[in-house]
Amino acid sequence: MSRSYLAALVAVIMATQPARARAGEQDAPPAEPYLQLMACRAISDASERLACYDRQTAAFEEATRRREIVISDKNAVKAARRGLFGFTAPIGKLMGFGGDDDEAEEIKEIESTVTGARHTSNGWRLELEDGSTWEQNDTRDFVLSPKPGNPVKITRGVLGTYFVSVKGQRAVKMRRIN
Repeated sequence: MSRSYLAALVAVIMATQPARARAGEQDAPPAEPYLQLMACRAISDASERLACYDRQTAAFEEATRRREIVISDKNAVKAARRGLFGFTAPIGKLMGFGGDDDEAEEIKEIESTVTGARHTSNGWRLELEDGSTWEQNDTRDFVLSPKPGNPVKITRGVLGTYFVSVKGQRAVKMRRIN
């Protein structure tokens, strides 16, 4: 499969994701063990309701132990989204993040610190404090060479592009490789 064909296919898939999300196609119903647990509230007899809660919480606990259900709080989801920032493929959607998000919660930029920088034949390669690695994919250059300890600001562009500014300099286009 040629690279241009693959790039076109990825572009089409990414372009259809927002429309599908608006149409509500990615909204998943709550897991069955959760629904069964919540159904216990409707039982009027106290002893039957308690027996239902005991039975359903045991089933819910077993489902979480088998990792059929994963429980996460909002801060953990935000941290996971931040960790996925920069991947142009809809990897976050594949992992269950996104799709029903409010655009106001979408991460548009991150700030970090350079831990490693080197100039390659393609341009700059930066390693950041969060463990991500970014590689330059345009011909611009930084005025001052990036060095470990320099602050970095990465901003999301359009069509899967990202702009990296080191120490407040003019941003260059880069892509995340790790």
